Amino acid sequence: MKLIIITVGYRSGEHIKQLFESLKKQTDKEFSLILINNSQDDSDEIKKLSEQYSFVSFTANPINSGFAGGNNIGIKKAAENQADWLVLLNPDTHVENDFITGLKKELTQRSGVVGIPIQEENKVVYNGTVEWLKPTLRHSDILRDIRMSYAIGGAMAISREAIQKIGLLDERYFLYFEDADYSLRAREQGISVSFLSQPVVSHAVSASTKKLGSSMLLRYHMRNALYFNHRHAPWHYQLLIPFWSFFVGLKQAAKIIIGRKREASIAILKGILDFHLDHTGQISGFTKSRIKLGIECENLEDPKSRWGVGHMVLNLLEEYTKDKSLQDKYELHLYFKDFVPNDSVLQNPVFKKKVIGGRFFNVFYHIVLPIRAMFDSVDWMFFPAYMLPPLYFGKSIVMLTDDVYHEYRHGSLPFRYRLAYGLFTNWAALFANKILCISEASAKEVSRLYDISRDHIFVAHLGTTSKGVAGAGGPFEYLLYIGQMFPRRRAYESLLAFDKIAPEFPELKFILVGRDKYDPPHIAETVALINKKLGSERVIYYDYIERDDEIASLYANAKLFAYISSREAFGLPLVEAAGHGVPIVAKDCALNRELFADAAFFVRDEQNIDEIAAVFKEGLTDTVERKRMIEAYKTLIPKLNWQSFAQKFFEQIQTH
Repeated sequence: MKLIIITVGYRSGEHIKQLFESLKKQTDKEFSLILINNSQDDSDEIKKLSEQYSFVSFTANPINSGFAGGNNIGIKKAAENQADWLVLLNPDTHVENDFITGLKKELTQRSGVVGIPIQEENKVVYNGTVEWLKPTLRHSDILRDIRMSYAIGGAMAISREAIQKIGLLDERYFLYFEDADYSLRAREQGISVSFLSQPVVSHAVSASTKKLGSSMLLRYHMRNALYFNHRHAPWHYQLLIPFWSFFVGLKQAAKIIIGRKREASIAILKGILDFHLDHTGQISGFTKSRIKLGIECENLEDPKSRWGVGHMVLNLLEEYTKDKSLQDKYELHLYFKDFVPNDSVLQNPVFKKKVIGGRFFNVFYHIVLPIRAMFDSVDWMFFPAYMLPPLYFGKSIVMLTDDVYHEYRHGSLPFRYRLAYGLFTNWAALFANKILCISEASAKEVSRLYDISRDHIFVAHLGTTSKGVAGAGGPFEYLLYIGQMFPRRRAYESLLAFDKIAPEFPELKFILVGRDKYDPPHIAETVALINKKLGSERVIYYDYIERDDEIASLYANAKLFAYISSREAFGLPLVEAAGHGVPIVAKDCALNRELFADAAFFVRDEQNIDEIAAVFKEGLTDTVERKRMIEAYKTLIPKLNWQSFAQKFFEQIQTH
């Protein structure tokens, strides 16, 4: 009898030597072993070990093709060598000295598929038992041969004739259920499936598969159970598969919401999604070369809404396109609601862009987006717009700021926005894996306001693309404000302060750019009243300027930049102005001291019109301080760059 053993290893060095040694001591040495090594990490090491045993033939598998795929390589090689019987043995097994002798004796009286008993911990199991609509298979310590019994793949013999009729193991399983599938396929073709009482194989239970991690094992079990039932269950059970998967999914969702074994429940849910999306074979994310990161990009679709969040996302993507090392490590999936904007960076083929629809924003953000991201099996998801959708169960990074907390608690936004921020920023505080804050001052406040451990928060300062040199000047001198005009940013107070100093600076104008977010809006009305009072167009107001070069020119040629916000997480307009070498007027607070030290004209009481007017006057006339600040910016601003932001951001993304 020509008998060939096949074993598939995956990082099995510490166990497989024990198997080799037990086979080396066999009383019957008329056998050979084909080792298929599924791991590239230890391929050279295992090859050197194999060369020490004359009966071992080593094959390095260039990819990890799982239990089924690895064994199929061995089965093909055994068939080429005209094996009468081939024996599948797990690499973390070992046998007694008379194993081959006893096995050959038993196989001379058998045909088809034969299960070999396995010692698992403190009991011997003889076969597995199929139970319909169950996520796992059960090993039985009672020797019985019934239609629902199957030969366990960790120790199973298959005759040459059976291989010729049944074919290979089904690689769509990759791991788990392929042995049960093979036995059922054998019976469907009238091939015998039987079970031995001797000899026994000793098994270190799941030593190889444990390296996948318990969550991945749960995901394989759930997906493959559904697939197995779909292929083999009686028709009345198959009708129940959608209801079964829905019930299991609902149960896991409830566990996630109450915070019970969230990682395990997420894995089971992903397994259900894998089945319904027909994702068979190896699950993406186990040995793939790149980490999949999803980014919510709806905030990029309207260029007029790219204040802050959109600007940050666009620059993060820009840095990714510049850095080949990031592209080699991370695969970015960008999710849009209605369309992909025309920005040149977004046309880069390095991104996987998806327009996923959703007629209303809340439908897109809280239902369609999380489901699609989980369908795509992203490893991490970045939600830059402060809110974590409760339906998203994967790893997540959410940006939070202290000002969004104050907006929903005390701001003037419409009630529906305040309600959404209240619900879903707090959900992010509870369940996001990482919280991004864009300054140390903001991180401290976010930690306090949302009761988040500081260890749960990472800080990445935003950057500027300006060069730190002021422009040559324009046709007139002007004070500049750029930014959305929420009440806390004091655009209205700045207008009234300009009105006070305007007679002293008859050539000075005030340019404001940004959407009026007051309730009701009144910036345009105030501008008109001031211009009428001053007798000319001294204040120029733009709701929006589309071209980036025009915005850059406004920054570079300003005499003074005003952004006296009561509360900011970062204050990007101030950084942009300083980056262009323009002195800034800012609120005296921890954030602005963190960013600029003493290189700003500070306002202590941002609601005091007279104080703002006095600081404006100082900023326009104190040439010594202006020169000192411009020099300071040349040192401070280069430290605030988008490359540094991107590096700190991507450092946080890991996968198990």
